[in-house]
Amino acid sequence: MSKQAFMVSMVSILLFAGVMAPPGEALAGPKIQRVTITINKDGFAPAGMKLRKGVPAQVTFLRTTDATCAKEIVLPDFGIRRALPLNEPVVISFTPNKRGTFTFVCGMDMLRGQLIVQ
Repeated sequence: MSKQAFMVSMVSILLFAGVMAPPGEALAGPKIQRVTITINKDGFAPAGMKLRKGVPAQVTFLRTTDATCAKEIVLPDFGIRRALPLNEPVVISFTPNKRGTFTFVCGMDMLRGQLIVQ
């Protein structure tokens, strides 16, 4: 394969993957922001996450232990409450539409984490 053919192939791959924008066009930002939080014997890991305002988010919670009271997750500022079955990922989709620091908690309000929207 010639060097020119190789470069054309690589540019095509980068354009297709969304890593590179076509000439004269700006690369669009991510369409969905994704975060995974594990619930282990010590609580939420990580205990905080940053999201961008106005960008749809998918936050996956995975409870890996029965040694805590975190059998459900509550995001009170977003009106979200979901059960957390053991070893089953739970995906919560929402769009953070206001900036600030918000709390997410277990169903008993004993374990806490922070959601920072910038």
